[in-house]
Amino acid sequence: MGRIERYDVSTIEQPTRADLERLARRRLDARRRGCELVLTGVGERLRLLLALTGLDEVFVIVGAGPPDEVVELVEPEG
Repeated sequence: MGRIERYDVSTIEQPTRADLERLARRRLDARRRGCELVLTGVGERLRLLLALTGLDEVFVIVGAGPPDEVVELVEPEG
């Protein structure tokens, strides 16, 4: 993956199944464009829901840092 697409999810305070579906769809669309979707501003409830569903293993999650925060993605070996 070359490009990074950041998606601020800080407005999702009460995450629902529809929110998870929207995030999964957005990730799929990003991957089709050759991008890695990075979630920023992930609140505690959304983080817990992602962990509960196992989606925390699928998404790159960055805390609520400054907009120009540097994210380094490392491709897994093998």
